[in-house]
Amino acid sequence: MTEPNRALADAPPRPSPSLTEQAAAALRRLILLNLLAPGEALNEPDLVARLGVSRTPVREALKLLAGEGLVTLRRNRTALVARLDPADLVPLFELEAALESACAGLAAERMNPAELDRLAGLQDALEAARDDRDAYTRLNRQAHRLIVTAARSPAIAEAHGRAFARLERARNFALAADGRVAESLAEHRAILEALRAREAERARTLMHAHVARTQALLVGRLTEGERR
Repeated sequence: MTEPNRALADAPPRPSPSLTEQAAAALRRLILLNLLAPGEALNEPDLVARLGVSRTPVREALKLLAGEGLVTLRRNRTALVARLDPADLVPLFELEAALESACAGLAAERMNPAELDRLAGLQDALEAARDDRDAYTRLNRQAHRLIVTAARSPAIAEAHGRAFARLERARNFALAADGRVAESLAEHRAILEALRAREAERARTLMHAHVARTQALLVGRLTEGERR
C-alpha cells in the first residue's frame, strides 16, 4: 500500500451529521429557497413532522439558524423566519452590482475558451431547469461565480464571495416574482453573448442591469407585502 493510500486507510471515518445538523440543513434550504416565507411562523410540531426528527434537534436547529440570521427567536413565543429588510439588503445589492459588473468587464477580456464553453453549458442547464427552483438556484450561483473567477481578480472574488452568500435568500425571493425566471434567462443569454464577443463594456453594462433588476424586484415585492 502506498503512503497516501495508507494514510487514507488509517484516517478515522468522518462522523455522520447529527440530527441537529440534518434538521438545520433541511430547514436552511427551505428558508433560502423561500419555501418558508419571510415572517412565517415556525411551529415546532409542524417542523417535527416535516423534518422527521424529534423536538430537541428542531429546537437546536432553530438556535443555529438564528445565529445565521435566518430565524428570529421570540421569548415564550413561536419562532419566525427572519424578515428581509431592504435597508440591509439594498447596500449589499449595490455592492454586488459593482463587483459583478467589474468582473464581467474583465472576464470579457480574460475568459479562456474552456470557461466560455462551460458558461454556455450552464446556460443550457439553466434553460432546462427553469421549473426546478432548487436546480435553477444552484446553477445560477455557479454561472455567477464562474464569471467572477474568470475575471482573474482574487481581491474582487473574495469580496464578492461574502456579499453573494448574504444575498442568496433575497435573490431567490426576487426570482419568485412573476416572469422573473424567463427575464433572468434572457439577461444571462445577453451577458454570455457579450462575453463571447469580447465586448467588455457591454458585458459590464448588462451585468449591472441584471443585478439592479433583481434588487428592484426584491424591494417591490417586499413593499407590496407590507401594504397587504
